Amino acid sequence: MPSQEEKLEQIDQIVHQIIDDWYERVKENYVTEEDSRELGVEPEVKCFHDSGNHRLKFSREKELDVTYGLGVKRKNERLVVEASVNNKSEGFDYGAFVNKLKSHYWRSRNEKPWTDPDFDHFTYQDLLPFEPLMGQSVTLDMRKERADIIRLSFEVNPHHEDLLLRRKDVLRDLIENYCVAPLKRIYAESYREL
Repeated sequence: MPSQEEKLEQIDQIVHQIIDDWYERVKENYVTEEDSRELGVEPEVKCFHDSGNHRLKFSREKELDVTYGLGVKRKNERLVVEASVNNKSEGFDYGAFVNKLKSHYWRSRNEKPWTDPDFDHFTYQDLLPFEPLMGQSVTLDMRKERADIIRLSFEVNPHHEDLLLRRKDVLRDLIENYCVAPLKRIYAESYREL
């Protein structure tokens, strides 16, 4: 049985790969760091990886400046997946954005999206409940002269850690489609409303 540190490392590898694959999917639509050297312009998409924290930054002058983050950490001996978005846009309605996030997750937490017999009886909430509670797991860190950060924290249910780590394809799908995709979609909708 893997230790908590080994489990943390395995999940970190999954979130690292999610960000890398996202970068690969979008890079042809943006100026990459490699392109920027040839073109003599600033890159529009960049990938950053630190231990436990992986980010994808999109930047177009006067049009787009957002960084999405995905990471995993230990908190009170529990494994927590954290999805985040950094916002520098003035006039962004954080209250409405956070309410849309909470509303989405309140509705979707009881969905059972899997057809696989090992998982078809689980809801999203069974596998990745909010940490500690939904109302407290969506946080806003407002910082002067830096980007504000909205974070979502999901606890990997300790009763299902081993099952999820045996089925990394399901764990990856869970993180990508439950933790990241709604955050991206709701942020993009809110950003367009500026």
